[in-house]
Amino acid sequence: MAEAKRAKFGKEGEASRFLKVIVEVLKFRPHLQHLLTHSKLLEVEPTLFIAPVWADAAPKVRSAAAVTKELNRKTAKKPRPTPTPISLATVMLHDLLFAKRGLTLPKEHKLRKKLEKYKPALDKENEKEKKRRKVSSNEGLQIPLPENVASAIEGIGKGKKKAHDAEAGEADGVGEVRWLRVNTLKWTVEAAVEWFEEQRWELYENVESMIEAAKEKSKVYALDAHIEPLLALPSTVSLPSLQPFTDGRLIAQDKASCMPAWVLLSEVLAEEYAEQERLANSGKSESFAEADARQERRKKNGVKVLDATAAPGNKTTMAAAMSGEMGKVVAIERDAGRFKVLKSMCQKAGATNVTPMNTDFLSIDPQDIKFKNISHFLVDPSCSGSGIPSRLDHLIPEAPEEEQAQRIRALSNFQVTILSHAMRFTGARRVVYSTCSIWAQEDEGVVMRILAKKEFQEKGWTLAPRDEVLPTWERRGIVEECGGDATIADSLVRCLPEDQSNGFFVACFVRGEPASGDDSVAAIEVDGEAAPELTHAERQEAFKAKSRQKGGKGGPKAPVVKPVKEASAVRAKVEAPKVGVQKKKAAVPGKKAAYLAEKKRKNEERERAGKKAKSE
Repeated sequence: MAEAKRAKFGKEGEASRFLKVIVEVLKFRPHLQHLLTHSKLLEVEPTLFIAPVWADAAPKVRSAAAVTKELNRKTAKKPRPTPTPISLATVMLHDLLFAKRGLTLPKEHKLRKKLEKYKPALDKENEKEKKRRKVSSNEGLQIPLPENVASAIEGIGKGKKKAHDAEAGEADGVGEVRWLRVNTLKWTVEAAVEWFEEQRWELYENVESMIEAAKEKSKVYALDAHIEPLLALPSTVSLPSLQPFTDGRLIAQDKASCMPAWVLLSEVLAEEYAEQERLANSGKSESFAEADARQERRKKNGVKVLDATAAPGNKTTMAAAMSGEMGKVVAIERDAGRFKVLKSMCQKAGATNVTPMNTDFLSIDPQDIKFKNISHFLVDPSCSGSGIPSRLDHLIPEAPEEEQAQRIRALSNFQVTILSHAMRFTGARRVVYSTCSIWAQEDEGVVMRILAKKEFQEKGWTLAPRDEVLPTWERRGIVEECGGDATIADSLVRCLPEDQSNGFFVACFVRGEPASGDDSVAAIEVDGEAAPELTHAERQEAFKAKSRQKGGKGGPKAPVVKPVKEASAVRAKVEAPKVGVQKKKAAVPGKKAAYLAEKKRKNEERERAGKKAKSE
């Protein structure tokens, strides 16, 4: 009762813990009712389980009638339902027999003394019931809960720490899998596989077969099929027992949480691998001068990333690892407490190429010269968190309840604001937007609002095609929420808890036209006359027309035409840009193809090695 009272009037989070107690009692309810009936406890002690009337503070008046009147007035405003004797007895019996701490009552409490007298008889009947049901533990006396409810209450009762751990990837594994990312700033995937083999862990071909094997074995793992540095282990694994986890070579990070950085930078990683492959296959020794020149070139062309809402730092450190030693990551975090967590995470991961900044991302001027070279942005703003299984939001069937609708709308507006801010930066070329929400208002709804903005249409912003956004991942966006456009929906990524990850959403925006140092388009001259301001495509067409007149690369020499005085004359020759998903480019052999071929070869070698080990 005291806990119930705190849940109603106490700190935020107490209600969640009380909810878990209720659910645990309900799981034992049929068995507890059997014990109450068998012991005839309610008949023998009819007054023992009558709940007292709670009064927060008695009014300071002398008359008993006045006291009664005042109490009636208060309870009329805020009536408190009184638990029935059978409900109170059920809860007390559960604590007496099954709670780890037992009855949380003082030893001298009347109710505790009375109940402990009946405990031997209740224990005896409890054992008899286990024999009748042929179960070996008290858990066998429970009734099964629906799967979604069971996952929802997992971990409830740990307050804000649980929500933080879920975001940081340190919470219990989702479903049957514990995801661990190889921190390539300190380790390699190959070295990780060797370490697990030395520790006699068994590598399985895929996550599904690993889950099946984990029912009988504990030391099993698999490589993820979608994100290269990601390992799947059984959810029961103890992280402190893994030395690479304690020293930062392995980082606990949910699969869905790895997707934003992977989508943002996988092409950069492919180019890096392709360059290494070319050097290895060239057969030529590189001179010191050539090596220095290549190093300077890499340093100059290194990718620059900005994480707009960086804490606790998992996505930040993954971006730092993928951007390479010549890449740079600026990590923005507004909250001072979370900023400390971010710095600690970067230090543990060895992310020396990260520059943390304790400031509000929305306070940064997109035209600030300090940020002009940043081309890649991670935007993972505040959201409802409805995709995290340790919260209860996702139990709502299809849409948030009316009482939550206002909050969801406010979050959606904020998400559009912060995403728009990132896309206004001068150097921005690729922006990944993600949420741990399953509500369409925060996911496809935000994407469609951004695509509808004329500002971004004119700047050439579109969605990256599926080929660049986890192409083999099956669960995509909701077509109906994308205005019926299946192409747009196909370029989005969704996750649900049944995918062995948190509920998640990812979208990747790309800027099709390279911008100059200034977003404004200067007027150009066509045959000596100044034309009004034109877009990049219009200027290109104008230059080609001028070149054709002179017999240049634009085509054979053509008759001289009248000077273009109106921008509309040039615009008529240029097809209007289409809003939506960037068209797929023709496949040409290059860095990405070489990387994919090498990755396929390595996977085939691992499969052969695995089959050979099994046969032996």
